Amino acid sequence: MPGLLVTGGSGMLGSYTAIQAADAGWDVYATYAGHAVDLPGCRTLELDLTDPAEVSEAVESIRPDVIVHTAAEAKPDVCEEHKRRAFDTNVRGAYNLLRAAECVRAHFVHISTDLVFNGEHSPYSEGDRLSPPNYYALTKAAAETAVYSADTGAAIVRTSIIYGPRMFPHLNSFSDKIVESLSAGKSMTAFTDQRRCPIPAWNLADVLLEIAERRLTGIFHAVCPESSSRYEFAVKVAEAFGLDASLIIPATMDQVPSVAHRPETLILDTTATRSCLTTRLLGFEEGIGELRSKVA
Repeated sequence: MPGLLVTGGSGMLGSYTAIQAADAGWDVYATYAGHAVDLPGCRTLELDLTDPAEVSEAVESIRPDVIVHTAAEAKPDVCEEHKRRAFDTNVRGAYNLLRAAECVRAHFVHISTDLVFNGEHSPYSEGDRLSPPNYYALTKAAAETAVYSADTGAAIVRTSIIYGPRMFPHLNSFSDKIVESLSAGKSMTAFTDQRRCPIPAWNLADVLLEIAERRLTGIFHAVCPESSSRYEFAVKVAEAFGLDASLIIPATMDQVPSVAHRPETLILDTTATRSCLTTRLLGFEEGIGELRSKVA
């Protein structure tokens, strides 16, 4: 069985990727930091990605065929307020893991974000110039630069908002928030002017595993091929679950101030990625339909 190391196993994408990989026959190790987790079919270990010696020792011991790096400090406001922590985790952590991967000749799959672009020229293709609008985005752009220069094969996968039933209580999923709030009869706000391309966690995990299995290299845009506003997404989820969509209060981004700047419209062009993958990127309504089937 091929060996796979997934970082961020206690996170949304990492947990889905690790479990789906194990189901597909991979020999999976998944790392966590702070939240110990139990992932069916996987071996888990605590790993400080900012410690190069610890990372090197772990990778040398496991000697995976492929590393899928999902771990990150991914909340833009937190990164803006704690820049050193964000840099250490998102840049140094990626660099440490990449160097260790090169030592064991492991294929490296790095998860990045649509936020490496500022949204002023959407839609963005894979080769467009990076224009990070906040510090989180700056750290992810810096990590991309390191990965792009890797000696071994490497893939950079840019994605967007990831949704789905969370595996663990500490995780935050926009779709879970919608279902839980409306099911409890509570109102919630959703932006009408922030357009992104949300993708289900299980669909993105399938993309990563295809890239890992085929050892694909280069940059990939793995998002929903259709964009939607946060408000449109929330209403569609409410309809799929038979919940009261009138509890969703439309709002604009300037009504809810944030520490980190976020673009209003941020769309990735998926044409090139879809042309080389057999895994299909789910459409807007199709993804939400599958979400409904996965929630008991």
